[in-house]
Order: sequence, then structure tokens, then C-alpha cells
Amino acid sequence: MSTISSLSSSITASAAAATSSSASKTLSAGKNLKVVGIILAIASGCLIGSSFVFKKKGLLRSQAGGVAGEGVAYLKSALWWTGMIMMILGELCNFAAYAFVEAIVVTPLGALSVVICAILSSIFLKETLTFFGWLGCGLCILGSVIIALNGPTESSVGQILEFQKLFLSPGFLAWGSVLIGASVVIVVFFAPRYGTKSMMWYIMVCSMIGGISVSVTTGLGAAIVQTAMGDSQFKHWFMYFLMVFVAVTLRKLFE
Repeated sequence: MSTISSLSSSITASAAAATSSSASKTLSAGKNLKVVGIILAIASGCLIGSSFVFKKKGLLRSQAGGVAGEGVAYLKSALWWTGMIMMILGELCNFAAYAFVEAIVVTPLGALSVVICAILSSIFLKETLTFFGWLGCGLCILGSVIIALNGPTESSVGQILEFQKLFLSPGFLAWGSVLIGASVVIVVFFAPRYGTKSMMWYIMVCSMIGGISVSVTTGLGAAIVQTAMGDSQFKHWFMYFLMVFVAVTLRKLFE
């Protein structure tokens, strides 16, 4: 009996140690993935923020002596294409970041692009940045760092079937329908009439559609990471629906 009891205790201890080791590895992998996501988000902000300066520099050079905003001479500008390539790379990094870390961490780090663009514009484009502008840049950086260091520890939904349930829940469908409906109304009725007087209409559309796109991109990215780890999610039809959804919303945002 004592031998059996001793063997049972040994097996229990081994199982507990294995479970503890597995949990430790999972926790370590989760932390490493979060670091990767934050690095990708910062790289995205740097690339996108710098791209605006390159593109504007190319536009100014190509339209020298002409009417601002007219013509396509900028398509021959190496500076403009450099900026466009940097923006594409930045958006790809941004998309990848959502696969590794929560949207609540990635989205605030996107403010770095505004800060970098403002600083580089004041240096290379000779644009004036007032005291309050510098103060705003400092607050953006401070806020991004605080959120990145204190973001939630919950992992994103990796299983596409779990994300499908969340996507098709009444709350999310109602929220998405309201945003899409409001965007359509603005695009059809308000933007043609008042869009030339105020750009806020277009910003509102980008914000509303972008809000949905961010949520979907997070689930899609997490599912792709899950697939890369050996658990393929491409066997489910909802995966392809999300890919089409993201492609359509991003296309509309860039139009």
C-alpha cells in the first residue's frame, strides 16, 4: 500500500510540475508576443508618420510653379513613392500588431505617427510648431507609454469560431449596423453638400468604419497567429468572410 501511495504521489507531483511548466511557458510566450506587438505598433507609427513628410515633400517639388492639388506629376516623384511605400509598410506592421497584442494597446500607439509627422514637418518642411503643439506631442507620447505599460493582460480570441460568436452577438451587430448606417448617410447626403466646407464629415466616416475594421482585424490577426502555431483556422468559412470584410473596409478608407 505504501508503495502504491508513494507512486501515486510521485505521479501527482510530476503532473503538477508539468502543468506548472506548461503554464509558465504559455505565460512567457504571451509576454513575448505582447512585446512583438508593441514593437510592430511603434514601427508602424514611425513609418506612417515619416511617410507624410516624404509624400508632401514630393508633392511640393512636383507641383512647383503649378496649381496646388491639380495634376499627377507627383507620380513621377521618387520622394512621393518613397513615402507611399513607407505608408504601406507601416500599415502592414499595424495590421500585424493587432495579431499579437490587444487593440486597446495598439490604437493609442498609432498616435505616435501624428507626433513624428509634426516633429519632422517642423524640421524638414519648416512648418511652425507652437508651444502647445510640442506640449500635445509630449502628452501623446506619455499617454501611449502609460497605456502600453498598463494594457490588459487578456489574450485575443485565437479560435475563429469563438470570434464568430462574438461577431454575431446582438450587441456587436447592433453597434456595427449603427456605424455603417451613419457612414452611408454621411457619404450619400452630407459629404456631397458640406464636404467642401469641412473635412469633419470624412473624418467621421473614417473613424466609424475604422472602429469596425480594428475590431475585425484584431480577430483575424489572432486567428492567423493561431494558424501559424499549427492550429489552422482557414478550414472555417468565417475566416474568409473576415478577410473580405477587412479588404473592403480598408479600400473604402483609402478612397
